[in-house]
Amino acid sequence: MKTLTILVLAGAAALGGLTLASLRGEGVDPVVSGSIPAAESRHSYTISNIVAKTACLAERGNAISSRSARFVADKDCDSVWPGLASARTWTNNGDGTIVVTDAQGEAILTVVDGDGLAYEAVEPADAMVTMVSAD
Repeated sequence: MKTLTILVLAGAAALGGLTLASLRGEGVDPVVSGSIPAAESRHSYTISNIVAKTACLAERGNAISSRSARFVADKDCDSVWPGLASARTWTNNGDGTIVVTDAQGEAILTVVDGDGLAYEAVEPADAMVTMVSAD
């Protein structure tokens, strides 16, 4: 009989402890669901051609892979550099260079970090193009 009484008391204590812990409400569950979309990280750039004295706006959008992001350039960007208006992808090569490519994956410009907030074109060699953050 003592054993049964001890088991009943132990069960009641355990149940009471669980109830007390659930009533305490320790906040939001820290688990992050994969169904919650990540915030989009968009960056706007003013792209300028120093020789042609032209400029346009472009935007680097959300990530499409670990190294690449969507890229959209205004239609008038073709006056800055031929084919730039058809740019679709911004790819960080991990070696300091970033390649802006079209929908077929053909490189339009390769840029590197320049002075301050600017990127400077290094390929093609005759591209005197800079990209300055407009954010």
